Amino acid sequence: MQKSNLLKFIIKNKYLIVGLIVMGALAPLAHTEPQPAEVLAVYFTPPTGAVHGLTKHLDGAKKSIRVMAYGFTSVEISQALVRAKQRGVLVELIQDEKSSQNNGEAIAPLVEVGIFVRNDAEHAIQHNKVMLIDDDVVVTGSYNFTNSADKRNAENFMILKSVYAAKRYAENWAIHWAHAKPLTEVPKKKRR
Repeated sequence: MQKSNLLKFIIKNKYLIVGLIVMGALAPLAHTEPQPAEVLAVYFTPPTGAVHGLTKHLDGAKKSIRVMAYGFTSVEISQALVRAKQRGVLVELIQDEKSSQNNGEAIAPLVEVGIFVRNDAEHAIQHNKVMLIDDDVVVTGSYNFTNSADKRNAENFMILKSVYAAKRYAENWAIHWAHAKPLTEVPKKKRR
């Protein structure tokens, strides 16, 4: 095709060409059709007590619990993870490296029973608040896994049963796990 004919073709079919380019750019999104999910629970704080709903689900874990936590000071959640480990459940936790200095009291019992903990310093902050239970349950929301989240802050989280969502979160979790560094020392509790 000669240059002048090509130019005429492009001008005449500019909308078709733009449409094809847009469709090509959107093609990777085509596989993201709606997926079924069962909402197992939705919690808000205040009032306090949402942590009990979360620990109930952790206590029901059979195979694995994977955690991505920005803050992790909740002794109740820590105790539920220890119980899971003692039942033979694989438990792994990624915490934000910068906020890890505040997490000693809740992290120490995990390390003592052999739960693998890693610090993620790859980002300005690792701000995820996610738990994956048994490859089909996702816990996510604004709720930090902290005492303040349950007793003082306005927070929320939902617990979803969805193999699709759990798989997507597990893929993201694995990326963070790969670049996070193993915890080498549990921070001492800060004196007040």
